[in-house]
Amino acid sequence: MQIRQIDKTDFDFLVTVLDRWWGGPSGQRADPIFFYEFGEFGFVAEQGGDLIGFLLGFISSRNPRTGYVHLVGIHPEHRRKRVGRQLYEHFGSECRKAGVSRLKAIAPLGHEGSVRFHRALGFDVQADEDYAGPGRGRVVFLKPL
Repeated sequence: MQIRQIDKTDFDFLVTVLDRWWGGPSGQRADPIFFYEFGEFGFVAEQGGDLIGFLLGFISSRNPRTGYVHLVGIHPEHRRKRVGRQLYEHFGSECRKAGVSRLKAIAPLGHEGSVRFHRALGFDVQADEDYAGPGRGRVVFLKPL
């Protein structure tokens, strides 16, 4: 498996498969800002010439010591094969080079798969009932680098 920076062809492909990979309408969460403006911290995983996963992230402008993971997707046939872990590790390595000292991600409350995944990567996990506004809770994942 190889991990490299996302390019426009990758982004165009991902928005056509994301709903299938996630089993529902999710493609709009892959906003083009994560290619055009934050592409430096967007990565894809390839195997045998096929794109099998991606991570869209950025360094927070409000807190430049925080690298934020916005969206991750793994091809269903490649899940539980360490693709997500390797994408996170690559993102963390690139963030460290840029002076970042912690990683952050969020997920909707009740998204237990995401909670298990982030715990396995060593993230601290905390629920915040009003993170996204009153009654719009999220699970917040934080990990020092």
